[in-house]
Order: sequence, then structure tokens, then C-alpha cells
Amino acid sequence: MAVHGTTGAVGNPRYLVNVKKSGSAHTRLTGQGASITLDFGKEVGGYATLTFGDDSDRAQTVGLTYSELSTYISTTSSDGSNGGANVEPAVSYTAEPAGRISTQTSVPTAGTDAAGTPVSQLRGGFRYLTVVNESGGTVDLADVSVDIVFAPNVADLRAYPNYFSCSDDLLTRIWYAGAYTVQTNIVAGNQGRVWGPPGTGWNNSARIGEVGDTVLVDGAKRDRTVWPGDLGISVLTDYVSLGDLDTVRNSLQTLYNHQAGNGALPYAGPAVNFIGNSDAYHLWTLIGTASYLQFSGDTGWATGIYPKYKAALDYITAKIGADGLLNVTQAADWARTDSDGKNLEANAIMYRALVTAGPFATAAGDAATASDCAAKAAALKSAVAGGGYWDDGAGLYRDKPGSALYPQDGNALAVWFGLVDDADRAGRISAGLAARWTKVGALTPEKSDASVHPFPGGMEVHAHFAAGRDSAALDLVRLEWGYMLDAPQGTASTFWEGYRTDGSSDYSGSYMSAAHGWSTGPTSALTFYLLGIAPAEDGTDGYVVAPHPGGVTRAEGQLTTPAGVIAVSWRDGRNGEFDLTVTAPGGAVGEIAVPVPAGAKPGYVVRVDGKVAWANGRSRSFAAREEMARVRLAGLPSGRHTITVRPH
Repeated sequence: MAVHGTTGAVGNPRYLVNVKKSGSAHTRLTGQGASITLDFGKEVGGYATLTFGDDSDRAQTVGLTYSELSTYISTTSSDGSNGGANVEPAVSYTAEPAGRISTQTSVPTAGTDAAGTPVSQLRGGFRYLTVVNESGGTVDLADVSVDIVFAPNVADLRAYPNYFSCSDDLLTRIWYAGAYTVQTNIVAGNQGRVWGPPGTGWNNSARIGEVGDTVLVDGAKRDRTVWPGDLGISVLTDYVSLGDLDTVRNSLQTLYNHQAGNGALPYAGPAVNFIGNSDAYHLWTLIGTASYLQFSGDTGWATGIYPKYKAALDYITAKIGADGLLNVTQAADWARTDSDGKNLEANAIMYRALVTAGPFATAAGDAATASDCAAKAAALKSAVAGGGYWDDGAGLYRDKPGSALYPQDGNALAVWFGLVDDADRAGRISAGLAARWTKVGALTPEKSDASVHPFPGGMEVHAHFAAGRDSAALDLVRLEWGYMLDAPQGTASTFWEGYRTDGSSDYSGSYMSAAHGWSTGPTSALTFYLLGIAPAEDGTDGYVVAPHPGGVTRAEGQLTTPAGVIAVSWRDGRNGEFDLTVTAPGGAVGEIAVPVPAGAKPGYVVRVDGKVAWANGRSRSFAAREEMARVRLAGLPSGRHTITVRPH
């Protein structure tokens, strides 16, 4: 903790941040308006406790305000969070000599609702806490602390089961910041944001989870609600870092508990309970359901939820027309414009839902649905390819045939989800998206011509990797997520909901969430691609190990899978040499692929544990084959293996 700043007469402000506080005077706020702003150095969230010394005047009033970004530090109000007018004045408490204030148990001087019930003062996300003397006397402040409440289901917030490290320190920091962002979004099921919003202040005591102890919400500060679209990114982040799949299951089950009779799933879970008004978010729930099964191997839950899943699948596939395309009739979405009709983004999500429905239906014993979904997916892919979406001059897809909008989300998802299977076209889309980057990140024109949105931005990172443009993917991660992580006004620990090309909030000023799980796409991309441990693309069992160095010289990490832990480390010598070590349980890894010099003369040799597997352009063992500057190997037994690439 540090002192960010003071106003008025403040004595010994550094006392509060000294490790050894004995022998020196407490921090003193003398006179009305005297304040101290404390900087916790990262995003925190929970209940604050203030302890006062004997020298405080009696019956003084102190006010507390909170802010995620330094931009919105104030002595009179907190940053916006309640979802209404966002009028959140300083919360005032009575301070007494040798007394103590806990925002969990102390009742503010103006902290009850219309019925006289105390309102929860849990603050879900902030970096800065300002304490202001609202009286005329002296407040002797002896100590300030925060009791962290996010991720209450783990004993040690730093004990991640998975990890990532590479030779680029910024990329490593970004991986962990994404993990931490999602960790701040794991909340107790009874600590959500109350809806509808209060006229002033906030109240985070709503029931938002209906099974288990925790759910995965959209943001630490707000909305503190399960939103299915956000899960499309945050579930992946959770999986590769925290491995908290119980929370994922709780969140999905809560959504299914509110399914409408016609099969429609919520746009937002409780306490918001917007149901049936978003085809896109309906689809994200289906994808998240299939991902949970793939990542956890929990066939018991999957079989139990299958009737609800099937009803939801039937509901949405009924909107696929004779032309093979999804026609969106419930158009609520993540904040993009023009989200109805046969827009590209929704059809890319539909395609992914159909692909992953195959393994999910198969696991439930429904081979007919699996076959039908495969046929629908093939028809949709064909319809997009020949349906007037592609603009060869722009090298990008239109949002709809004839549209002048070339969306970031739709183009990125089309590549990432495999709707585009032509390598040249995927590369052109990647290049076309990269050509629009601004000085603070990738442009998101479907939101506005001045928006940078890390939600579709994370989709774009995955798309660059999927297109084989690894350096472009890493350049975007450094540009956009490096900006957020190191911006002087930021949290130095978490990623923002959305901002503008000038770096300012794109969500009504201080209302923007600065710890939003949908903005953590690089964390999963760095594990899946750069490190190279990725689940099967079609949603089936098994993993592929295929590093994408992109100019990085070293990486290591691990991923916990249903079969056990897969650990990988590699070194890229950049002179045609590559060393990869893989440790995996039996049956977990179906294929290993190592990068090889494209068109190298006189050639190269690939060895597995010292024995030649590929040389002189042909396989010697492990069914080795060369494809797109990689040699792919299959059938390696369990245990630890070293694969090397050396010039001939």
C-alpha cells in the first residue's frame, strides 16, 4: 500500500504505509476536507476496516470513496457501479477515539434503504481508497486494511494449478494479469449487484448463483452478474490458469435454471434475469457448456444437463434458414451495432456452437443430433463462403452482404473458429485486421470508429495465431494489453472493459469496469499457441502440443487436463534449432508439432529422445509428417520426451 495523494491538513501521511508503525504519530486528518488517498498497488475488492487512535476528536465523520482508475479519484464520490444514475457519494461513518469502522458490519450514517435495512457496502473492485474528514475536528487514523472477498473458494489466491513463463517479461505479466482479472470476477453467489439499481450508492448483496459457492461474473466492480458472452473468453482464461471449473459449472447451471419454456437461455443471469432477448449470448452458453465438458471430463453433469442443452439447441437452430445461415431475431449483444439479421459475428458463433455440439451430443448418446449438427455446420460454412460476405478488395468479410461494416468480432471469429479454412484468406483477414491498429490497440468499428474493445480484441489475438501469423498476434498483445497493464491511470494488474482510441473510457466515464474477464483473451492464447498446449479444436478429447514462438526464444508452463498435467518447455535457437520437452500422461496428447525452417537447405533432422523421427523429407517414426512449416508427430507414449530440430 502507498499514499497516492492528500488534500488539506494531513499529518504524517506515510504512517499508514510503514511496515513498522510503532513509535511514530498516526496519520491525522485535521479539518473538514482533509483527505488521504491510499493506493493498494493493484485491483482489490472487499470490505475496508479503519482503526482510530486515542487522539481522535469525538463524534467525527469520515467519508470513504473508491476508484479503480486514478482518473476518477474523488473526495466526494466513488466511480460509477450501480447501473442506474451511478450517483455514488462518499459513504459516511461516525469515527470515535480508539474506535473501529468495518464496512462489513458498521452502519453508515446514511446507509439504509427505504425500508431502513442496512445496504451492503462490499466494494467489488478498486485500487484507490480515499478517506476524507467530513467534520471540523481531528481524525487520528491508526490503520486501514481491506479484507479481500473475491475467489472465496480458495485458501491461497496465489496457488494457481497452471502456470506460464516466457523470455518476454511483458507477455508473462499479461498472462498473469488476465488470470488475476478473472480471479477478481469469481464471487460468492450472494454477493452480486442488486437490480434494479438504487437511486444513490450501491448494493452488492444480490443472489446471483443458485448452486455451489461461487460464480464467474463479468466484472469485479460491476455488473457482478453472469453474462454468457463474457464466459466465451473468461472460461478459457479460468481453465488455463486457475483451473476453477466448479465455478464455471455453477455459472452454467444457474443460466440453465432460468431457461424459458421455449428453450431460450438468459442474456444475463440473476439478479438481472434478461431472458430470451439475445441469440448471440444464447449461443455462447451452448459453447461454454461444451467447453466445460471438454475441459473437465464431467460426463455426469453433461448428461444431466443435456435435455436443457438440447432444447436450447433446437430453439436456436430453428432460426437457421434454407440458405444455411442463422437469422438473428433477438438482437441484444455485447454492445456492437447492427446485431440482428444474418450478421457475420452471430453466424461464426453459430458455427462454433454446431461444431462443439457434436462431441457434446455424442457424450449424451445422441448420435443423430451430432450428425445433424455436423451437416448444419458444413452448410453454414458453405453459405458464408458464397453468400456475398467476402470483399476481396478489402481482404475482409462484410458484416452482412452489401454492408460497409467490416467487423473485428465477425472477421476474427471466422478465422479463430475455423469458419474460414482457406489459409490464404485467413492470412489476408489477419493482415486486414492488423492494418487498422491504433496506437493503443486494435480498432473495433462495430462499436464505433474510435473504439478499442479487448473482448473482440482477444478474438483477434486468437485469429492471428490461427492464421499462422504468430508475430502479429504477439505484437497485438503487447500493444493493446501492454497499454492497459502499464497505463499510469490503470490498475497495474487487470484489464479494462473497453476504451477509446485516446485511451479514455468507452462506457460512460467512470462506469467502465477496469477488471473485466471478457478482456483476458491473451491468457488462453498464450497457453494454447505460444506455449503450445491446446485442446482439440473440434471439442473432442485430447490435446495437441504445438508451440508458436513468434520471435520469443523461450517458454514453459503447464495445463491441468482431465487426464492429468501436461507440462511443456521449449527453446528456439533462431538458427534452425528448436528444443521441446513435453511431459504428459498416457492418452492426453494426440499430436506434437515442432516448427521447422521453411524451405531450409540442406535440410533438417527431427529427433525424439535422440532417435531420428524425420530426415531428408520423410518419416522415420511416430508417423511424422511435414505440414505448413511444422513436423507433426503422433503416438508418443506417456512420460517425458525431448524433441529436437537441427540443421542437417
